[in-house]
Amino acid sequence: MVSLKNQTIPVDAEKIVFPGRSLCRCEDGIALFTEGLLAGEKAKVLVIKDKKSFREGIVKEITKSSDERIEPACPLFGKCGGCSFQNTSYANQAKLKYEYVSEVLQNVGTPIKPLLESPQIWRYRNKMEFSFFENEGKVDIGLHRKGSFDRYVSINDCLISGELFSKAVNAVRDYANQKGLSAYNNKTHEGFLRHLVLRQAQNNNQFLINISTAPSLPAYDDVEGIMNGLADCLKGFADGICWTKNGKKGDAVSNDDISILYGKDEIREKLNIDGKDYFFKISPASFFQTNSKGTELLYNSALTLLSPKQSDVLLDLYCGTGTISISMSPKVKKVIGVEISHQAVDDANGNAAINSISNIDFVSASAQDWVKGFKEKFDDVVLDPPRAGLTNEVIRFLLTTLPAQILYISCNPSTLSRDLILLKDSYEIETIIPIDMFPQTYHIETITLLKIR
Repeated sequence: MVSLKNQTIPVDAEKIVFPGRSLCRCEDGIALFTEGLLAGEKAKVLVIKDKKSFREGIVKEITKSSDERIEPACPLFGKCGGCSFQNTSYANQAKLKYEYVSEVLQNVGTPIKPLLESPQIWRYRNKMEFSFFENEGKVDIGLHRKGSFDRYVSINDCLISGELFSKAVNAVRDYANQKGLSAYNNKTHEGFLRHLVLRQAQNNNQFLINISTAPSLPAYDDVEGIMNGLADCLKGFADGICWTKNGKKGDAVSNDDISILYGKDEIREKLNIDGKDYFFKISPASFFQTNSKGTELLYNSALTLLSPKQSDVLLDLYCGTGTISISMSPKVKKVIGVEISHQAVDDANGNAAINSISNIDFVSASAQDWVKGFKEKFDDVVLDPPRAGLTNEVIRFLLTTLPAQILYISCNPSTLSRDLILLKDSYEIETIIPIDMFPQTYHIETITLLKIR
């Protein structure tokens, strides 16, 4: 067969598949994967990969549009790597997500409950990580360009984050250019400004700014003065402004060397779970779900689904900063929270103290290490693993200890499907509920209740 790589060919889009890709059919019947097409659309696509059983391509022209296609609200849609579904209504986004979750989990054998929609579909993100870069000789701030790790698009207003985020971005950019500051270059490792990390407690009206820079600014004698001047420009709408000095060569945000320029190095978010308000500390390094209203929906749904008994001991593996442990603690006798990050465990203990919770033991250990040497008895388990899902050690642990109930919160339906199939001989997979925490993107959260057979 002659390769079609680097040729532009006509395709018909069949459906959206996880993770948000358009499955198309070529004229010779071979499947092609691309992005940005809706079911029923026709397009001309540049083939960039041609294998025996499938192809990949980039849409060059849509020759027949779907009735479901709408004009994206953001002018950067398709260029910025953040959003994938602004080209269709939110009602259709929810339908697409439900369909591909159902398809990925079809081998599990349990019907999927209706998808729970996010309470907000715009302005819902409570955290954003922006990058500084050079743009026509000036400092600019933006997000990664779609499909790229070293190119960026300039951002003035990201519509899935709050309006304060835009205010901070534009104020920092203006100040940087007034002072002639430089953006860090990840290839040459020269320059000063690296990342701008913004966090908002949306239910508690607090805002935290973290400016990440290289450790020094050779062209200036008074770096402290430069950063304090920047803080003066921002403190009118921020509760805390931090400065992180990052000397690592990688592009990841580092929080090893943080100082406070203004206010505090934390904010507190409020979540209402089961009719009660809980408060959680958010520092520059803290993990916290990025959709506060969606998190309330997720945790309330999880608590209702699990319905633990007051006499139960609950094991919360991958507990993070303790949000699930704390919100479920009044319903049980005791909670054991396990988390690999020492910083997260410190935050979890602090969060328990903030909420006057005393029936939780937080342990700093990886889930796979903890399950090898556990000594405490428990009745139910909550799992909220990273995208890679459960390790073999954790699966064996569950099949050996056989807790009465398992509540599995997943951000990746593919690894969820794999893990549920491994557990289904011993557990009845009773309920699966998709919850949309990430409107305008392909991401989806799923909660699953398993009960011992």
